[in-house]
Amino acid sequence: MKAQKEAGCRLLIVGYESGDPQILKNIKKGATVERARQFTKDTKKLGLTVHGDFILGLPGESRESIRTTINFAKELDVETIQVSLAHAYPGTELYDFAKKNGFIVGTERMVDDGGHQLAQIEYPGLPREHVLEMVHKFYDEYYFRPKAVFRIVKKAVFNNVERKRLYKEAKSFMKLRAQRNRTAKEMRSQASPEPPRPASQEEKPVTAQVAGD
Repeated sequence: MKAQKEAGCRLLIVGYESGDPQILKNIKKGATVERARQFTKDTKKLGLTVHGDFILGLPGESRESIRTTINFAKELDVETIQVSLAHAYPGTELYDFAKKNGFIVGTERMVDDGGHQLAQIEYPGLPREHVLEMVHKFYDEYYFRPKAVFRIVKKAVFNNVERKRLYKEAKSFMKLRAQRNRTAKEMRSQASPEPPRPASQEEKPVTAQVAGD
């Protein structure tokens, strides 16, 4: 990396994928959580900016592993992040695995008409609407931390070019945030069964009477 820095490298896009060691093994990542931590420390020492990529919904995902990944991302504290949903592309090992086990629900569409991510895979005990909602929560928890907010404000205050760029990015982010929130709420409402309506005075339950001997 030192040679890259000396050659003019400023930004690295890093696929961390998950903060859960077992999931990294499941997807045959060939990297460990410890290695990711050390790598990130090294980039900061060299002054390299890192954009981190994470994926929710990989094989073995659970509510607990999602929380582990969110906490891991905040611990790494890279400059920017992208959080994606796991998508099973035909012809891939993930597609064969998900198809065989019946984890692909509904249609196999990966994005809606607006180009926004759709949750395509659902595991037992992990509803796809929850995964989509956690993508939304992931971004909020990451970017609305005091440390992250301070970093952004500091750039905007002292650099006019950065201020204009950050303003445009903030508008785009908030627009996508609103869309993600709407989609998550829609999926949640569709997945929630309608609660039973209590019987009114006019609709008293009918009880059967059994004649005694």
